Amino acid sequence: MSRAKRLAVVAALGTLSVPYGCIAQDVHSLQEVSFLSGCWSGQMGSLEVREQWTEAEGGVMLATTRFFRNGELVDFEFGMMLEDEGGVTLWPYPRGERSPNGFPLVSTDGEYVFENLEHDFPVRIIYARRGELGLDPRIEGRDGESRGWTLDRVACPE
Repeated sequence: MSRAKRLAVVAALGTLSVPYGCIAQDVHSLQEVSFLSGCWSGQMGSLEVREQWTEAEGGVMLATTRFFRNGELVDFEFGMMLEDEGGVTLWPYPRGERSPNGFPLVSTDGEYVFENLEHDFPVRIIYARRGELGLDPRIEGRDGESRGWTLDRVACPE
């Protein structure tokens, strides 16, 4: 076996012993999710969902999400995406309380996947683009449970 082939085999075998978390992963930026900036509205079952994201400025994007049933506010959530040297992390604030679990952006390949496998539910928060004017967000559990809804870009209130 040639020296080059031996080196290739050694290099390939060496990667087998590297723990998954140590393998270099893409570092994502807020620029990749800046399409969320603006206002969105849609349905999640019997609920009307209204979501608004700020522009990506100073390494942060902020969101408000409100859930209405028959015109009455029934729930709300804030969101914050922070960018640092490790990438982008989504921090949910359900009912105004910061979640102890951040969700790092782990994939932007067709869907924007924020994932934290240590969280109980959800373990994934996903924004799938539907053209320029639509989103199909969903949340997923580790057991395959999935809840999704549709949002369309709308004019922001003045």
